[in-house]
Amino acid sequence: MNIEGINKVLENNPIQVRIGHTWYVLDEIGPVGYKSFPIIVSDEDGGEHEFDMTDIDEFDPVLTEFNDVSFDVVGIA
Repeated sequence: MNIEGINKVLENNPIQVRIGHTWYVLDEIGPVGYKSFPIIVSDEDGGEHEFDMTDIDEFDPVLTEFNDVSFDVVGIA
C-alpha cells in the first residue's frame, strides 16, 4: 500500500498515537525523506501539529500489530 492509500485509510479510521504525554489522532503521513518521516496529527481541540514518525511513543493499544515496531528502524525508513 502506498502513502496515498494509507492516508485514505486514515481519513475513515481514527488511529490514536501518543507523543510525549498527549494523545493525538494520526491524520496523515508524509513522504519518507532523508532521515525524516513526517506525520500530521490533530489534538482534541482540532489543532493540527507536525511531528516525525520517530516522535510516536505509543500507538492505540487496539493496534497490537505495532507493538513490536522498532521506532529506530521506522525513523531510518
